[in-house]
Amino acid sequence: MSLHYEQGQLVFGSSQNLKALMEERGGKPCYVYDTKAIESRYNLLVNSLVGLKKLGVHYALKANGHPQILKCFQKKGAGVDVVSGGELNLALENSFLPGDVIFSGVAKSVSEINLAIEHGIKQINVESSQELKRIGELARKHNKKVSVAFRMNPEVSPETHPYITTGMSENKFGMDRSFIPELVRLMHEFQDSLHLRGLTMHIGSQLTDLSAMTEAFDKLRSIAHEFQVLGFPITSLDIGGGVGIHYNSGDWGLDEKLIEKYGQAVVKSLKDFDGEVLIEPGRVLVGRAGLLLCQVEYIKQTPYKTFVIVNTGMHHLMRPALYQALHRILPVVEKPKSSQKIYDVVGPICESSDFLAKNYLMQELEQGDFLAICDVGAYGFSMANNYNVHSLPDEIIL
Repeated sequence: MSLHYEQGQLVFGSSQNLKALMEERGGKPCYVYDTKAIESRYNLLVNSLVGLKKLGVHYALKANGHPQILKCFQKKGAGVDVVSGGELNLALENSFLPGDVIFSGVAKSVSEINLAIEHGIKQINVESSQELKRIGELARKHNKKVSVAFRMNPEVSPETHPYITTGMSENKFGMDRSFIPELVRLMHEFQDSLHLRGLTMHIGSQLTDLSAMTEAFDKLRSIAHEFQVLGFPITSLDIGGGVGIHYNSGDWGLDEKLIEKYGQAVVKSLKDFDGEVLIEPGRVLVGRAGLLLCQVEYIKQTPYKTFVIVNTGMHHLMRPALYQALHRILPVVEKPKSSQKIYDVVGPICESSDFLAKNYLMQELEQGDFLAICDVGAYGFSMANNYNVHSLPDEIIL
């Protein structure tokens, strides 16, 4: 399943003619998703992990919370990883059972923790000793015993953008070994209301070099052994997510090879672990399965640059402005004999950071052309906003 041209027109998913779709919409921007591609990715990932004694896949809802995508994962037997009370409610509204839900995040409020306790979710991933104390106190008030997992920092630095590195002491996430004595003390204090189910980690996102990840697995196993020596059996290891996609290429096979390599690394490191291995994939499952369609409003030529001004921008897709992320941009109608030209593709927002691509080589464009911004199924619409009081784009499932 991939993007391709048929008779000069870009198609996606079930041979959807994107030109006709945009003409019907009068050029209004929209996200388009292909759930068949998502299901295919999910199957590939699960099959790559055959060999583990027990596997739990919990989709990272923050990547894309569209209800039909959530129901797609629920029907495949996945659980879900949430990072807010709103995401927890959204998961439950879309057929996930409380036992399917893991609650992550660094700043869980009293109301959010109460919500998780009342529903009896699978586990709460704990980010600090203060949070553990709060959970223990609230669970005691509810007269319930809550399952928790400690998010530990394995102190490895993966090759990725610094804004999405999360496994080092300098990051706000998780705890290093210095927290262990206080965590143990609190577990004894709240032994009536807390159950330590396991450990969790997440070292970063958009990882295509897996060497840091395999190092982190070994360090997490070592920390788990420390807790077991202290009298706390560890029955689950949550190794997070983070596997990336190749944004700079349209070759989906590159991603598939990376998924297979990831599966091999996980199985090699954890096949002898007697408990449950949990994973929290997001981008690798849904990233490729989305397009953002837009229309060229103006071509602006200056002595220094040629700007393609489109009717979408950083308010609809924040990643290029926030991370300087690359997304391929394809014309919806291919002009094979057209000359190539270098453009800055920019949007309507009153910020100089409102760009989708800079110095980007593509076929020569005209006012009114339709464009497809690729690989936006993850962290696209979920980070969109209505800055400058622009409307949010529609989302369309193919």
